[in-house]
Amino acid sequence: MRSWLLICGVLITAMNSSCTAQQVGWQSGYGEAKARATKESLPILLHFGAWYCGPCQRMERDVFPDAQVQQTLGGEIASVKIDVSHEPDLASQYGASTVPRDVVVFPDGTVETLNVGYMSKTSYISMLRNVISRSQQMGVPKPVEPGSRINPQVAANPTSEASEKTGGVPVATVSEPTVESPMIGLEGYCPVRLHAKREWTPGFDTITSDYRSIRYQFATESDREIFLQNPAEYAPQDLGCDPVLLTADLKAVSGNIRFGAFFDRRLYLFRSIENRDEFKQNPLKYTHIRSALRVDQIEGSQIE
Repeated sequence: MRSWLLICGVLITAMNSSCTAQQVGWQSGYGEAKARATKESLPILLHFGAWYCGPCQRMERDVFPDAQVQQTLGGEIASVKIDVSHEPDLASQYGASTVPRDVVVFPDGTVETLNVGYMSKTSYISMLRNVISRSQQMGVPKPVEPGSRINPQVAANPTSEASEKTGGVPVATVSEPTVESPMIGLEGYCPVRLHAKREWTPGFDTITSDYRSIRYQFATESDREIFLQNPAEYAPQDLGCDPVLLTADLKAVSGNIRFGAFFDRRLYLFRSIENRDEFKQNPLKYTHIRSALRVDQIEGSQIE
Protein backbone atom coordinates (compact mmCIF):
# COMPACT_ATOMS: atom_id res chain seq x y z
CA MET A 1 0.00 0.00 0.00
CA ARG A 2 2.82 2.41 0.87
CA SER A 3 4.56 1.66 -2.42
CA TRP A 4 1.32 2.39 -4.32
CA LEU A 5 0.90 5.72 -2.52
CA LEU A 6 4.53 6.56 -3.25
CA ILE A 7 4.05 5.85 -6.95
CA CYS A 8 0.91 8.02 -7.03
CA GLY A 9 2.78 10.82 -5.28
CA VAL A 10 5.61 10.67 -7.80
CA LEU A 11 3.17 10.70 -10.71
CA ILE A 12 1.24 13.68 -9.32
CA THR A 13 4.47 15.59 -8.70
CA ALA A 14 5.67 14.84 -12.22
CA MET A 15 2.36 15.98 -13.72
CA ASN A 16 2.40 19.21 -11.74
CA SER A 17 6.00 19.89 -12.75
CA SER A 18 5.15 19.21 -16.40
CA CYS A 19 2.17 21.56 -16.29
CA THR A 20 4.24 24.30 -14.66
CA ALA A 21 7.00 23.91 -17.25
CA GLN A 22 4.49 24.29 -20.07
CA GLN A 23 2.93 27.56 -18.87
CA VAL A 24 5.52 29.74 -20.62
CA GLY A 25 3.75 32.24 -22.87
CA TRP A 26 0.36 31.83 -21.18
CA GLN A 27 -1.37 34.29 -18.85
CA SER A 28 -2.26 32.93 -15.42
CA GLY A 29 -5.99 33.36 -15.95
CA TYR A 30 -8.73 34.88 -18.10
CA GLY A 31 -8.80 38.07 -16.06
CA GLU A 32 -5.08 38.65 -16.50
CA ALA A 33 -5.28 37.93 -20.25
CA LYS A 34 -8.20 40.34 -20.65
CA ALA A 35 -6.40 43.05 -18.68
CA ARG A 36 -3.25 42.74 -20.80
CA ALA A 37 -5.27 42.69 -24.02
CA THR A 38 -7.16 45.83 -23.01
CA LYS A 39 -4.02 47.69 -21.95
CA GLU A 40 -1.99 46.81 -25.06
CA SER A 41 -4.80 46.47 -27.64
CA LEU A 42 -4.00 42.81 -28.26
CA PRO A 43 -6.14 39.87 -29.32
CA ILE A 44 -7.03 37.31 -26.65
CA LEU A 45 -6.47 33.64 -27.48
CA LEU A 46 -8.48 31.20 -25.37
CA HIS A 47 -7.37 27.58 -25.57
CA PHE A 48 -10.16 25.42 -24.18
CA GLY A 49 -9.19 21.96 -22.93
CA ALA A 50 -9.89 19.43 -20.19
CA TRP A 51 -7.90 17.02 -18.05
CA TYR A 52 -9.89 14.06 -19.42
CA CYS A 53 -9.41 15.00 -23.11
CA GLY A 54 -6.83 12.84 -24.91
CA PRO A 55 -6.08 15.28 -27.78
CA CYS A 56 -5.79 18.09 -25.20
CA GLN A 57 -3.17 16.20 -23.22
CA ARG A 58 -1.34 15.36 -26.44
CA MET A 59 -1.06 19.05 -27.24
CA GLU A 60 0.20 19.65 -23.69
CA ARG A 61 2.96 17.13 -24.31
CA ASP A 62 3.85 17.69 -27.95
CA VAL A 63 2.94 21.28 -28.85
CA PHE A 64 2.97 23.74 -25.95
CA PRO A 65 6.47 22.90 -24.60
CA ASP A 66 8.00 23.84 -27.98
CA ALA A 67 10.21 26.94 -27.69
CA GLN A 68 8.89 28.54 -30.87
CA VAL A 69 5.28 28.02 -29.79
CA GLN A 70 6.02 29.59 -26.41
CA GLN A 71 7.83 32.52 -28.03
CA THR A 72 4.88 33.21 -30.33
CA LEU A 73 2.40 32.88 -27.46
CA GLY A 74 4.39 35.43 -25.48
CA GLY A 75 4.37 37.97 -28.31
CA GLU A 76 1.63 40.32 -29.53
CA ILE A 77 -1.18 38.15 -28.20
CA ALA A 78 -2.68 37.53 -24.75
CA SER A 79 -3.04 33.76 -24.43
CA VAL A 80 -4.79 31.78 -21.72
CA LYS A 81 -5.72 28.15 -21.12
CA ILE A 82 -9.25 27.41 -19.96
CA ASP A 83 -10.16 24.04 -18.41
CA VAL A 84 -13.84 23.63 -19.28
CA SER A 85 -14.39 21.40 -16.24
CA HIS A 86 -13.23 24.22 -13.96
CA GLU A 87 -14.73 27.19 -15.83
CA PRO A 88 -17.97 25.98 -17.47
CA ASP A 89 -19.39 29.50 -17.67
CA LEU A 90 -16.52 30.70 -19.86
CA ALA A 91 -16.84 27.57 -21.98
CA SER A 92 -20.53 28.28 -22.46
CA GLN A 93 -19.89 31.96 -23.21
CA TYR A 94 -17.53 31.10 -26.07
CA GLY A 95 -19.37 28.02 -27.32
CA ALA A 96 -16.66 25.55 -26.31
CA SER A 97 -18.87 22.48 -26.48
CA THR A 98 -15.98 20.28 -27.65
CA VAL A 99 -12.27 20.41 -26.88
CA PRO A 100 -9.53 21.14 -27.64
CA ARG A 101 -10.73 24.40 -29.12
CA ASP A 102 -9.05 27.74 -29.80
CA VAL A 103 -11.10 30.94 -29.81
CA VAL A 104 -9.82 34.46 -30.45
CA VAL A 105 -11.27 37.79 -29.35
CA PHE A 106 -9.86 40.55 -31.54
CA PRO A 107 -9.31 44.08 -30.19
CA ASP A 108 -12.44 45.30 -32.01
CA GLY A 109 -14.54 42.74 -30.14
CA THR A 110 -14.86 40.19 -32.96
CA VAL A 111 -14.98 36.62 -31.62
CA GLU A 112 -13.90 33.77 -33.87
CA THR A 113 -13.37 30.03 -33.41
CA LEU A 114 -10.00 29.24 -34.97
CA ASN A 115 -9.67 25.53 -34.49
CA VAL A 116 -11.38 22.46 -33.05
CA GLY A 117 -9.31 19.33 -32.44
CA TYR A 118 -5.64 18.47 -32.17
CA MET A 119 -3.21 20.74 -34.00
CA SER A 120 0.47 20.17 -34.75
CA LYS A 121 3.24 22.57 -33.68
CA THR A 122 3.69 23.97 -37.17
CA SER A 123 -0.02 24.53 -37.68
CA TYR A 124 -0.43 26.08 -34.23
CA ILE A 125 2.37 28.57 -34.83
CA SER A 126 0.87 29.43 -38.22
CA MET A 127 -2.52 30.00 -36.57
CA LEU A 128 -1.01 32.28 -33.90
CA ARG A 129 0.91 34.34 -36.46
CA ASN A 130 -2.23 34.66 -38.55
CA VAL A 131 -4.13 36.02 -35.53
CA ILE A 132 -1.37 38.52 -34.76
CA SER A 133 -1.17 39.66 -38.38
CA ARG A 134 -4.92 40.12 -38.70
CA SER A 135 -5.06 42.00 -35.41
CA GLN A 136 -2.33 44.37 -36.55
CA GLN A 137 -4.16 45.02 -39.82
CA MET A 138 -7.20 46.17 -37.86
CA GLY A 139 -5.16 49.24 -36.97
CA VAL A 140 -6.39 49.51 -33.38
CA PRO A 141 -4.04 52.10 -31.82
CA LYS A 142 -2.23 51.11 -28.64
CA PRO A 143 -2.99 53.31 -25.65
CA VAL A 144 -0.51 55.98 -24.68
CA GLU A 145 1.37 55.15 -21.49
CA PRO A 146 0.58 57.36 -18.47
CA GLY A 147 2.96 60.31 -18.29
CA SER A 148 3.48 60.48 -22.06
CA ARG A 149 2.46 63.49 -24.10
CA ILE A 150 1.51 63.50 -27.74
CA ASN A 151 3.12 66.07 -29.97
CA PRO A 152 0.24 67.58 -32.00
CA GLN A 153 2.48 68.06 -35.02
CA VAL A 154 3.54 64.43 -35.00
CA ALA A 155 -0.02 63.23 -34.34
CA ALA A 156 -1.24 65.17 -37.35
CA ASN A 157 1.53 63.67 -39.47
CA PRO A 158 1.99 60.03 -38.36
CA THR A 159 4.68 59.39 -40.95
CA SER A 160 6.95 62.03 -39.50
CA GLU A 161 10.17 60.68 -38.05
CA ALA A 162 10.65 63.70 -35.81
CA SER A 163 11.03 63.06 -32.10
CA GLU A 164 11.07 65.60 -29.32
CA LYS A 165 11.42 65.80 -25.58
CA THR A 166 9.51 68.28 -23.47
CA GLY A 167 10.57 68.78 -19.89
CA GLY A 168 12.34 65.42 -19.87
CA VAL A 169 9.11 63.53 -20.71
CA PRO A 170 9.30 61.62 -24.01
CA VAL A 171 6.70 62.58 -26.58
CA ALA A 172 4.68 59.63 -27.87
CA THR A 173 4.10 59.29 -31.60
CA VAL A 174 0.90 57.87 -33.05
CA SER A 175 1.03 55.87 -36.24
CA GLU A 176 -0.86 53.08 -37.94
CA PRO A 177 0.99 49.75 -38.15
CA THR A 178 2.43 49.02 -41.57
CA VAL A 179 1.49 45.51 -42.63
CA GLU A 180 1.84 44.23 -46.18
CA SER A 181 -1.22 42.52 -47.57
CA PRO A 182 -0.53 38.80 -47.91
CA MET A 183 -0.77 36.98 -51.23
CA ILE A 184 -4.16 35.30 -51.67
CA GLY A 185 -3.73 31.62 -52.49
CA LEU A 186 -5.74 29.95 -55.28
CA GLU A 187 -7.31 33.32 -56.13
CA GLY A 188 -9.59 32.96 -53.12
CA TYR A 189 -10.98 29.51 -53.90
CA CYS A 190 -11.29 27.01 -51.05
CA PRO A 191 -8.31 24.59 -51.06
CA VAL A 192 -10.18 21.96 -49.03
CA ARG A 193 -13.13 21.76 -51.45
CA LEU A 194 -10.71 21.62 -54.36
CA HIS A 195 -8.72 18.80 -52.77
CA ALA A 196 -11.68 16.73 -51.55
CA LYS A 197 -14.24 17.25 -54.33
CA ARG A 198 -12.23 18.80 -57.18
CA GLU A 199 -14.62 21.73 -57.01
CA TRP A 200 -13.72 25.40 -57.49
CA THR A 201 -15.70 26.78 -54.55
CA PRO A 202 -15.13 30.46 -53.66
CA GLY A 203 -13.94 31.09 -50.11
CA PHE A 204 -14.90 33.99 -47.86
CA ASP A 205 -12.47 36.72 -46.88
CA THR A 206 -13.84 36.42 -43.34
CA ILE A 207 -12.82 32.73 -43.08
CA THR A 208 -9.09 32.61 -43.68
CA SER A 209 -5.82 31.08 -42.55
CA ASP A 210 -2.22 31.94 -43.41
CA TYR A 211 0.24 29.23 -44.39
CA ARG A 212 3.83 30.04 -45.36
CA SER A 213 2.85 33.73 -45.69
CA ILE A 214 0.04 33.00 -48.16
CA ARG A 215 -3.57 33.60 -47.13
CA TYR A 216 -6.17 30.98 -48.03
CA GLN A 217 -9.93 31.52 -47.94
CA PHE A 218 -12.48 28.85 -47.08
CA ALA A 219 -16.10 28.11 -47.87
CA THR A 220 -16.96 27.19 -44.27
CA GLU A 221 -15.42 27.15 -40.80
CA SER A 222 -15.29 23.35 -41.04
CA ASP A 223 -13.15 23.57 -44.18
CA ARG A 224 -10.69 25.80 -42.38
CA GLU A 225 -10.56 23.41 -39.43
CA ILE A 226 -9.73 20.56 -41.82
CA PHE A 227 -7.04 22.68 -43.48
CA LEU A 228 -5.42 23.55 -40.17
CA GLN A 229 -4.95 19.87 -39.34
CA ASN A 230 -2.46 19.54 -42.22
CA PRO A 231 -2.01 22.69 -44.35
CA ALA A 232 0.74 21.12 -46.48
CA GLU A 233 -1.73 18.59 -47.83
CA TYR A 234 -4.15 21.20 -49.15
CA ALA A 235 -1.95 24.12 -50.16
CA PRO A 236 -0.44 24.06 -53.68
CA GLN A 237 3.06 22.64 -53.77
CA ASP A 238 6.08 24.94 -54.05
CA LEU A 239 3.92 27.91 -52.95
CA GLY A 240 1.95 27.53 -56.17
CA CYS A 241 5.00 28.00 -58.39
CA ASP A 242 5.30 26.19 -61.72
CA PRO A 243 7.41 23.05 -60.97
CA VAL A 244 8.58 22.79 -64.58
CA LEU A 245 10.10 26.28 -64.55
CA LEU A 246 11.40 25.70 -61.04
CA THR A 247 13.25 22.56 -62.10
CA ALA A 248 14.39 23.59 -65.57
CA ASP A 249 15.24 27.26 -65.06
CA LEU A 250 15.50 27.50 -61.25
CA LYS A 251 12.90 30.27 -61.42
CA ALA A 252 10.07 30.61 -58.93
CA VAL A 253 7.15 31.78 -61.10
CA SER A 254 3.55 31.58 -59.92
CA GLY A 255 1.38 29.10 -61.75
CA ASN A 256 -2.20 29.75 -62.78
CA ILE A 257 -5.25 28.00 -61.35
CA ARG A 258 -6.46 27.35 -64.91
CA PHE A 259 -3.50 25.02 -65.40
CA GLY A 260 -3.49 22.76 -62.38
CA ALA A 261 -2.90 19.04 -61.89
CA PHE A 262 -3.02 16.63 -58.98
CA PHE A 263 -0.24 14.10 -58.49
CA ASP A 264 0.16 11.87 -55.44
CA ARG A 265 -2.72 13.80 -53.78
CA ARG A 266 -0.85 17.07 -54.13
CA LEU A 267 -1.86 20.07 -56.24
CA TYR A 268 0.60 21.62 -58.71
CA LEU A 269 0.01 24.83 -60.67
CA PHE A 270 1.57 25.69 -64.04
CA ARG A 271 2.19 28.80 -66.06
CA SER A 272 0.89 27.25 -69.28
CA ILE A 273 -0.91 24.21 -70.57
CA GLU A 274 2.32 23.14 -72.29
CA ASN A 275 4.12 23.01 -68.95
CA ARG A 276 1.29 21.01 -67.46
CA ASP A 277 1.43 18.50 -70.30
CA GLU A 278 5.20 18.19 -69.89
CA PHE A 279 4.73 17.55 -66.17
CA LYS A 280 2.18 14.80 -66.83
CA GLN A 281 4.64 12.94 -69.05
CA ASN A 282 7.14 12.53 -66.20
CA PRO A 283 5.83 13.85 -62.85
CA LEU A 284 8.64 12.35 -60.78
CA LYS A 285 11.16 14.48 -62.63
CA TYR A 286 9.55 17.58 -61.14
CA THR A 287 8.43 16.35 -57.73
CA HIS A 288 11.39 14.40 -56.32
CA ILE A 289 13.01 17.59 -54.98
CA ARG A 290 11.16 19.70 -52.42
CA SER A 291 11.99 23.39 -52.62
CA ALA A 292 12.38 25.76 -49.68
CA LEU A 293 10.83 28.82 -51.29
CA ARG A 294 9.71 32.03 -49.65
CA VAL A 295 6.95 34.29 -50.90
CA ASP A 296 9.40 37.12 -51.55
CA GLN A 297 11.24 34.90 -54.05
CA ILE A 298 8.22 34.43 -56.31
CA GLU A 299 8.09 36.17 -59.67
CA GLY A 300 4.80 37.03 -61.34
CA SER A 301 1.31 36.73 -59.93
CA GLN A 302 -1.30 34.03 -59.64
CA ILE A 303 -3.94 36.47 -60.78
CA GLU A 304 -3.89 37.51 -64.40
